[in-house]
Amino acid sequence: MRDAEQLIDEAPGTTEALESSAKNPYVINSALRTLEVLKTFAAKPHRFALADLANRTGLEKNQLYRSVKTLETAGYLVAAVDGRYELTPLLHSLSVATAWPRQQSLPVLAAGVLDDLAKRSGESVNLFVRTGDHAICVDRRESSHMVRLASPLGSTVSLHAGAVPKAILAHLPAAELDPIIAGLSQLPAYTTRTVLDAAELRRELEATRARGYSISDEDYDSSARGVGAAIFDDRGRVVAGVSVGGPSFRVDDETLDELGQLVTRGAKEISDLLHRAG
Repeated sequence: MRDAEQLIDEAPGTTEALESSAKNPYVINSALRTLEVLKTFAAKPHRFALADLANRTGLEKNQLYRSVKTLETAGYLVAAVDGRYELTPLLHSLSVATAWPRQQSLPVLAAGVLDDLAKRSGESVNLFVRTGDHAICVDRRESSHMVRLASPLGSTVSLHAGAVPKAILAHLPAAELDPIIAGLSQLPAYTTRTVLDAAELRRELEATRARGYSISDEDYDSSARGVGAAIFDDRGRVVAGVSVGGPSFRVDDETLDELGQLVTRGAKEISDLLHRAG
């Protein structure tokens, strides 16, 4: 049986697929073009600059750029620090649906823990997974309060800011952490409190490892405070994280510590579930 790489290589290119659909009145060509661009990422090396995608798809640069930005906005692609685009874990939710027997995805495994965290804390709970130099929101539980935080599913955040991103960053091996720290000056300042100084961020990451959870004190959202803890797979690699947070006026320092204890236990429970599933 031929493997997936062979089938991809032998499949019609993007321009050929668009030409073959031109006579079908029910096909939305712009949508088809965007999906064809997405399929390109199934081939090695699975991450491409815009110039690489243009060569592989044969699309005009303006059309290609619109398709890539559409996929990025929808949460299927993310741009790394070097400018290359790569797939996000949102694709896992689609691949799980094709598996037989079905294997539980992280949101399914973590569902009970997320429910419990939301109930115990009364605040918003978010589950993020790492993808390259970013974290992407794959599940959430909303606070019961009228005023609450909201992280849209599929939203992506650089690893230098926010509760879960910094929890993930704190546990990366030096070979992956150092390039991110070195490129801090090129990363976004989400608020005036976003840390873009390398030495200061390293101190914060060290404190995160020591206490077991990270603190986001208005560094991603100027009106929000929260905590995050890392989730590890069965090989001990940080792959995701969970956060609990709320509006700054409701989350004081004492509350932050209480939430930190909750989120640390929750992250460990999810890690244990991943180990057993693996």
